[in-house]
Amino acid sequence: MKIKEIFKLLIAFILIFGCESGNVRYYDIPVPERYGASEYYKLTEQAKRRYLREYLGYDEETIEYIIKGKVFKGMSTEQALLSWGRPDNVDRKEGSWGVQEKWFYDVDFQGYSSKYLYFKNGRLEEWKE
Repeated sequence: MKIKEIFKLLIAFILIFGCESGNVRYYDIPVPERYGASEYYKLTEQAKRRYLREYLGYDEETIEYIIKGKVFKGMSTEQALLSWGRPDNVDRKEGSWGVQEKWFYDVDFQGYSSKYLYFKNGRLEEWKE
């Protein structure tokens, strides 16, 4: 491998997996081509419903929340990602209690966020819209 290619891979790794601060960057979820697009956000609403029902096995109530961009207590990180999209920033902490994540949305240039999701061990505990 050339130095330039190694450098590009290193930058991609940092962007995808974050830095020492625990920040993580989530990217769009790939979907099987049979649903009409290669990434979830590019699907039509009808294709999203089909994908959520057939491929991920979600019930109709969960699908409605996701399609309408709503969240509920107990929602998984995957479901929240499908509903609200990728966060601008993630604060992740691990300890004897498990894993806690706070996803920040609409972060302004000073680092303040108007929306957030708070997860404990992969399940939504609280949020601010």
